[in-house]
Amino acid sequence: MIKIKNISKKIGNFLLKDINIDINKGEYLIILGPNGSGKTLLLEILANFKKYDTGYIESPNKNIGFIYQDLFLFPHLNVYENIAYSLRIKKIKKDIIKEKINLISKNLNIKNLLTRDINTLSGGEKQKIALARALITEPEIFLLDEPTSSLDNKSKKEIYNILKKIHRETKATFIHVTHDFEEALYLADRVAIINNGELIQIGTPEEIFKKPNSKFVADFIGFENLYYGEINNHYFITDNDFKIYTELDNCPKIYATINPKEVIVSKEKLNSSACNNYYGKIINIRKNLNFIELTIDIGIILKSIITHHSLELFKFNINDNIWVSFKSNSVIFFI
Repeated sequence: MIKIKNISKKIGNFLLKDINIDINKGEYLIILGPNGSGKTLLLEILANFKKYDTGYIESPNKNIGFIYQDLFLFPHLNVYENIAYSLRIKKIKKDIIKEKINLISKNLNIKNLLTRDINTLSGGEKQKIALARALITEPEIFLLDEPTSSLDNKSKKEIYNILKKIHRETKATFIHVTHDFEEALYLADRVAIINNGELIQIGTPEEIFKKPNSKFVADFIGFENLYYGEINNHYFITDNDFKIYTELDNCPKIYATINPKEVIVSKEKLNSSACNNYYGKIINIRKNLNFIELTIDIGIILKSIITHHSLELFKFNINDNIWVSFKSNSVIFFI
């Protein structure tokens, strides 16, 4: 286990403040946050590239593979020589290096690239070479700084699958920095969200997606149904006096969010246990490869996620009047 305890680091006007994270052996942890939030600084501290001011780090492992966003491949060396570099400076025998590179290049499907010049490679190919160069040292910890930020969607998905495979087969600990929540959903066992140098929330991707603990987290992960108001006599009342039933009692100045996947839509009023039922009009339909997003005016703008099958079954169209319902426990509140 890696223990990060009360780590702080001041650089200029920026302060990484009292970071506390316990990272389990073999865990895939993603550090998520906007640009300038302190993610890469924390990664560099873990790699011992930068010294922290206060706190301490406990880590039983010294063998670390670091993959920077800019990769830092050597342009004057070909692919084979780039992968072999760290072993050559350790004076490992050539036949052992060759054996290791053959195995890694087969696993990463890069055997056809070994004699290529680095400058002729695509972004996805360069990323594979950087992974191979880190893998060959057999690290117990991988530190990855925005490893897919410059890639197209197809190349990103390929790298995601490679990272999953490496993690599964090596059982190494992965600490991976990104600003992309979709990447975190796909890869992470847990996610640590950082903003302005502070740890805001940590949990599984599902926990964070279902129960963000702040407006910042809800905004950052892309929550659509986000409202501000107060709770009075078991009703959350928005600024325009729209009322949503809740089992909570009284609370001024609070945010509420509703997961679009938990908003049920129908042509007729449903006979269900849901306490919140509203009549409204569809004002937009957005089709995605995996789902349909309905935007509905019920006195507030509410979004619902449905399947392609549901759209075909109910034949929803823009300007249709429909019923929406959601349970009171589908509404998440935070200050």
